[in-house]
Amino acid sequence: MNITNRIGIFGGTFSPPHVGHLIVTQYAMELLQLELLYIVPTYKPPHRSDDVAPFELRFEWCKKTFDLNNVVVSDYEKVRGDVSYSLYTVNHFASKHSCKPYFIVGEDALSYIETWYRYVDLLNSCHFVVYPRYCGKPYHERAKTVLNDLFERIIFLQAPLIELSATEIRKRARQGKSIKGMVVAQIEESVASYYGEV
Repeated sequence: MNITNRIGIFGGTFSPPHVGHLIVTQYAMELLQLELLYIVPTYKPPHRSDDVAPFELRFEWCKKTFDLNNVVVSDYEKVRGDVSYSLYTVNHFASKHSCKPYFIVGEDALSYIETWYRYVDLLNSCHFVVYPRYCGKPYHERAKTVLNDLFERIIFLQAPLIELSATEIRKRARQGKSIKGMVVAQIEESVASYYGEV
């Protein structure tokens, strides 16, 4: 594969994006030797739609959070409209760059991978990259059973275990507790204000 076509896609609701996402981004860029990484906030999540901030706000938070060289925050899923299925996003960027992209997800995705839209096609359309979120790899055996031979093609990112979640940040903001250090300083006030008022 031509090195100029080594691109990655890191999607998610990012409600809000936090420093764990930022650390994963940096490790993915280095370990996968990516020339370009797209951060793609979900427009209409297929699996969860409650408790998600408006797209425009999440998009702005992402732009301020992922202010790194060779990282682009994309509004592709909003432009496309409709439910945000990962397969369409992967195919879009694969076509745009004439390559097989690296698609980055959290380890929790392994717990419900068979519910993803056309998940076999998705795994065949990209290099599926999983970053660690839990001690003990709780979902790996289950994913092996569900995916069979496809499991062997998953790339496990050797990144630090970061036990920080958007759920915890939202909860703290609602309780009026500090989220300092959990999100980048540029969005801390906005995140605290939004979830404190929801």
